[in-house]
Parts: sequence; C-alpha cells; structure tokens
Amino acid sequence: MKKIFSCLLIAAMMLQLVACSGGTAKETEAATEAATETTETTRVQHQIPDELDFGGETFSVAFFADAGAEKNYYAEETSSDNMVAAVFRRTKKVEDFLGITIKYETDVEQSDYKTLYKSGDDLYQQLFYPEALSFVTEGYLQNLEELPYLDFTADWWNAEQMDRLTLGKYPYFAVCDFMITSPTVLLFNRNMITDNNLENPYDLVLNNTWTLDKFSEMLFAVINDIDGDGAFGGEDDIVGSNIESFGAVALLTGCDQMISAKNEAGKLELVLNSEKTLSIIDKFITIFQTGGAIVNAETLNPVNNGKKSFGSGKVLFSVGWPETMATVTNYDFNTGIVPMPKFNEEQKNYMCYDMSGLMAVSGTTKNKDLVGAALEFLAWDSKNEVFPTYYDVLLKTRYASDMETRQMMDIIFDSIAYEIGGVYFNMQPGFCELWYTGAQALVWGLSNFSAFFRAYKNPARSTIENFYTELAKFEGPMDFETQAAQ
Repeated sequence: MKKIFSCLLIAAMMLQLVACSGGTAKETEAATEAATETTETTRVQHQIPDELDFGGETFSVAFFADAGAEKNYYAEETSSDNMVAAVFRRTKKVEDFLGITIKYETDVEQSDYKTLYKSGDDLYQQLFYPEALSFVTEGYLQNLEELPYLDFTADWWNAEQMDRLTLGKYPYFAVCDFMITSPTVLLFNRNMITDNNLENPYDLVLNNTWTLDKFSEMLFAVINDIDGDGAFGGEDDIVGSNIESFGAVALLTGCDQMISAKNEAGKLELVLNSEKTLSIIDKFITIFQTGGAIVNAETLNPVNNGKKSFGSGKVLFSVGWPETMATVTNYDFNTGIVPMPKFNEEQKNYMCYDMSGLMAVSGTTKNKDLVGAALEFLAWDSKNEVFPTYYDVLLKTRYASDMETRQMMDIIFDSIAYEIGGVYFNMQPGFCELWYTGAQALVWGLSNFSAFFRAYKNPARSTIENFYTELAKFEGPMDFETQAAQ
C-alpha cells in the first residue's frame, strides 16, 4: 500500500489547531469534516459507479469471537467517543452511497455458520476471524476475484499479502485499509536514544536502513550492569530489550523469514533452513546470549519473576502493538514506535507480524455486486477519517501532534505481514514445533537449529501435502509443473 501520510498530516494539523485553541465541540466537528473533505479530495478516488443503489438491501457481518473488535469496523450509533463516531460516519457514508443497511453480529459460533452454509442460507456476507484451515479446505469462502468493483491494484489493498495468503487457485482472504489490526512493533525509549547519542530509529526507518544489525548495535550500546552481578536483573541495570519468546517470532517475520513460502511454481514449501535462516539465527544467538542485550522472563527466572519492564525507563526496546502507545503516556520518558527491523537494506519492505485475524466473504453470498461495492468503499474510505482518528486515540495528547510518530504508524499498518504457518497451520504437526517452539528455543539458547529442523521437517511437509489434497477436492488439483513452465 502506498503511503498517504501527507493527507493525514493535513488532517491532523487542522484538528490540532482547533484543539490547541480550545475550540468548541461544533468547531471540532467542523474541523473534522473539513479535514476529511481535504483528505478525500486529495486521494485517488474509488471507481464505484455513483448510480449504484441497492434499495436498502442488508449487508450482514459475522464476527467470530474476539468480542469488542467490531468497534473498529462498524457502529450502529454515534458517540462522544471519537473513534466510535468516526466509524459510525464511515458506516453511514457507505450505507447512504450504496443504499444499503449494515447489520453485524458478534460472537458468532463458527459451527453455527457452517450449519447455515450447508443449508444454503445467505445470513452473513462478510466474515471476520474465520479459522483459516478448515474454512478454506472445506470450501466455505467466496473467491474474491468473482466480486465486482474490488480493485486490488489500488493502494488501499495489500495485494502482496493477499497473494501470500492464497495457497490454491483463488484468493479467499482480504487485506486492506479497512482492517485495523494489531501488527507487532518495537517500542523504544527516546530519551535513551538521545542520552547515548544513537541514531534516530525514525530516520533509519525512513532511509530504509533499519535492519537487524542496527537493532543489535543499539542493544549492545546501552547495556550497563550497574550492580556488577552479571545478571542484569538489578533495579538500576540498563538493558537493551526485554523481548520474550514471541519477540523472536516477530523478529524472524520482520526479516521476511517464514516457515514456508511459495516456490516459483506457486506451491508452498518449507524455507526455514536456508542460508538466510542460518545467518539470522547466528545473529540471534549473538543477541540473545549477550548479557543485558535481551533480558527476558525465561532467562532471568522461569516463573516470570524479575523481568525488567519497559516502563522502568531502563529498557531501550520492547515488543508491543500499536495500541500499546495508549498505555505509555504516563511514563516519565518519551516513547517511540517503529516496525520490526529488516534483515538487510536489500529487503524490499518492512514486515510486522500480525495474528489478529482475517477477513473473508461467505461462499453463500448471492448479491456479489453489493458485497464487492461495500468492501471497496470501506477499504478506500478508511484512510480519510477513521485511521487519523485511531492514531489520535492511540497517541492521546502527549503524542497526538508528533508527526514523526504518526508517520511511523502509517508505515506500520502498511507493513502488516502474515505467516502462513501461523495463519493456516499453527497447531498442525511440524509447524507448531518449528515456528513457536523453535523460536522460543532460540531464546533459551538453542544453537543447533539444523538438527531441530530435521526432527520436524517431515511432519510439516506432510501437513502441506494433506492441505493440498483437501483443497483439490473442491478447487481441482493444482498443476504446479505447468504453472512453473509458464
């Protein structure tokens, strides 16, 4: 997705001027509308025909579990809560533009949906957080290429990640600006950056030089065992990071290193034991086994005592999520936020690991024109007001006018990355061990990853083959050899 930070900057500046001048509620609302109008007229427009009108037909949405997430997507009424109000206005805009009524239901049971599907019931069209493996292999989802009005070449769609999630012939999962998810990020102590005369991580990100090596250099630059006991658990000790085992998974993804990836023929295969993998692991071993560079619960105390918190002001980097920024405004130091570092400068994009759920369309959908138009409008419109408002909510007053931090937020949400092992096969034989246990083992000091890989590669390969066998039952077999020749 291309960046539209200049548009967000204009909108944020207009809202900030009103806030700083102590404007009334009406003035704030007027500024919001003006900022939204400025953003909308500056952006490339969607290509949905103005004459479309569905005569009040219902667009139904099902949220599987994760109650509360719906507040970022739909709202039935306006509110004094700025985010709810922005989401409500977006909901009303798509309803008015297309002549539809949006209804949604939370905590829908996946088994109930499958029963409805088998009966041919078109109760739900849009689906949030379906279980990827069974929904795909059992044929419950709509091929998104069959929906009109979806322009996957537009910058409000993430075609690269949609391709990553497409393992068979057709795409079933949408990735677009409509989705406010929880990509994994790094928080950093900006005061420690200044005090140690380190390079500004924001500048490194913008210059595409924010790499695993730069991250390592900074960790080593700040560590200081003040009490001299060698444990780096003392109250005054300075440490590089308090990353735990999940952080290793996020760092691997940031380096564009997955368990599996599609080969030239388009077939999924294991890629976790390449030369690149071993290079990353060598760097990990250096980082995780250097005293003070990574101080986490596992190495200090298995029962989770003694972990040094980011809020202590003695930790340079900590793993978090964009919403974590809403919790750091009371710290007595300034906090920054950056995407996970790249493997090297040659890596094309930053990649922030996301496991917060997928969005799809029901295979029973009858009015494909309505669904395609609604999804396209929602994806396009989200950067006009909802995302700037979301940033304001997360950053609150302390960071609301910090344009560098807002720019990082935009980059992070454009860097969302899905790992196939985590999305499709997270609990399947071989994948669970290689990804989760393997990454944790790096934190615990595993040095012979090749032997570890050999122990689980065959179950993981069988998992892949079983997936394609099930997928072929309704998609038909994939001819990977012909595909590669073309």
